[in-house]
Amino acid sequence: MAQTRIGTDAIVASSVAQAQDWLGRHYPGITIEADGGEPRLEIQIDYLDGMAVHTLATDTPLCLRLPCQHDGYLLYTQADGQLSLATEQDGLRPLPAGTAVADARRVTAWGFGPGRYEAILIDAASVHGRLSQSIERPVMHRVKFAPPEGSVPSGVRFAGELVRAAGRYSKADGGPQAIAPDIVQSLQDAVIFAMLKEIPHNYSVYLARRHAGPSPRHVRRAIEYIHANARAALGLADIALAARVSIRTLQAGFARFKGFTPMGYVKRVRLEGVHADLRTAGAEQSIADIARRWGFSHLGQFARDYRMAFGETPSQTRRGD
Repeated sequence: MAQTRIGTDAIVASSVAQAQDWLGRHYPGITIEADGGEPRLEIQIDYLDGMAVHTLATDTPLCLRLPCQHDGYLLYTQADGQLSLATEQDGLRPLPAGTAVADARRVTAWGFGPGRYEAILIDAASVHGRLSQSIERPVMHRVKFAPPEGSVPSGVRFAGELVRAAGRYSKADGGPQAIAPDIVQSLQDAVIFAMLKEIPHNYSVYLARRHAGPSPRHVRRAIEYIHANARAALGLADIALAARVSIRTLQAGFARFKGFTPMGYVKRVRLEGVHADLRTAGAEQSIADIARRWGFSHLGQFARDYRMAFGETPSQTRRGD
């Protein structure tokens, strides 16, 4: 049986230069700025195939700047200090206390106050693949996690303990250990599912409404057709024809397995399309033009539906609030 190696790299650094040289081997081009003299830094990275657990302890405020972004999501399971992040649009902003998930592709710098931090970096492809499998639909847009509220969810705490246990195993008997790939995959799957299930995000509505079993073939065909033609004029008859069933059978399948009506599902897909376009479109494109492009002709109703779906107005999305 093929084996997947898990391993650990760690350093206790007493200067910025020492820490930066070490981190540069893992993240080329990274720079460290310390506020208040030379820091004492403890850094450890535990590699688990497509996942990496980062532990950092510092006695001095730090800023880590990245020349390029990693295509993944960073789940903070411990932050005993003030954690901040910066994007291309904004300077360093403090994150609220609690479990935070950041889209690492958008982050240009991290700020750490004195304290201890633990984060799990997971490849975006793994997150999107697991999510797509769970909701039986393509993940067309980045997962946008809600800001933390209150204490760390129990499932996320459990996922963190699993990762720490794997880290301890990797150091057993004085060196890295090789384990079966399916065991590592199961561990990654548990961490990803805990993150997706317990931290609200823009796909949570699909997870909440999903049926315990797989959807029948005609529902999957309808979903594929909706996603491929979301900007076109779609009616129930069109979707039923593509799914090769009657309108009544189509409606019953969506109600049982998706918790939506077929046209309610179409509206949700279109709202997500507007949401994604608003975050990337240039100033020359108006909100009204983007909404119409996705099939929304009644702009007042669109604005109400949008706010209900995402908890913010279209203009707030465009500003990146």
